[in-house]
Amino acid sequence: MKQKRKDALQELLAKVEAHGSYETETDYDTVEVALSFTEHFKVMWVIEAWRDGSLDAALALHGAVLPGWQYGYDGIIAWVKMPGMRKRYSYGDPNGPAARAWLCAILQALVAECEP
Repeated sequence: MKQKRKDALQELLAKVEAHGSYETETDYDTVEVALSFTEHFKVMWVIEAWRDGSLDAALALHGAVLPGWQYGYDGIIAWVKMPGMRKRYSYGDPNGPAARAWLCAILQALVAECEP
């Protein structure tokens, strides 16, 4: 199950990083598997951050999946990190919306959590 989730997270991250647009029911299913969400509103936060560039959705998602983690954005790079740790997960895109960069950083952290 953990490998299936990791694979789905990596697939989702690749789509978001490639500036792919959210288009189909298959994308919804990928989000659902990747994040193990059964609650529709959490899936929608991913979609709204990805498709619409919603910072509110990215913030809500961050709080739901990485509670207590720190985050930041410097105008190009969004990052997330566990308090007290040096490792940051970051993604930068000077031409993309901040919410998409933040979503990528969140997804990177979730992929790392799947590692043994």
